[in-house]
Amino acid sequence: MKNNNKVKSLFICLMLIMSGFTVAACSQKEEENQHKTAINEVIEHLFTGPDEKFIDLLQNPKYRTVMNNQEENPELDKYIAEVYGPYMTDSYLNPFINTILSQYSSFAYENGFKLSLNTIKINQSENHPTLYTFLAEVGYQKNGDEEKTVNIEAEVLFSSKEEGKIEGFQYINDNGLSVKLRESN
Repeated sequence: MKNNNKVKSLFICLMLIMSGFTVAACSQKEEENQHKTAINEVIEHLFTGPDEKFIDLLQNPKYRTVMNNQEENPELDKYIAEVYGPYMTDSYLNPFINTILSQYSSFAYENGFKLSLNTIKINQSENHPTLYTFLAEVGYQKNGDEEKTVNIEAEVLFSSKEEGKIEGFQYINDNGLSVKLRESN
């Protein structure tokens, strides 16, 4: 009888340990999927367009007000919070807008380019669970000309404090896309 209880206890312990590993593996896979979804959504918004609503809210003076000697644009803030807020830390949202988002959308819009995200491949770093790389094929086209493509590579860092939120693009190689978008002819 004692031996039978020991076997049952050992079996239960093994099952609990295996359950723990299964839950941990599922949780890690769920987090990885959440990170990949965030990257995909941000890159899709960034390289499809240009985003004319963003440009209108950014450039149209009717959306800007001055409060306490500071310019504010509550409609733009609301739009960015809806589109990018779910994927970015609060501290990274403004730097992202001022550098990456403004650059591609503004240049494409001002010089008559259309952008399209053709493919994206996302990989998690083996050594750093919050670091991902992506390779995106982006099409760009001007005035109905034949579409050209460029590969964009970047590293995306996720916050270890705010689950599922991007806290930085550490490196971006756009293989000259930003220069091409500046060309007016």
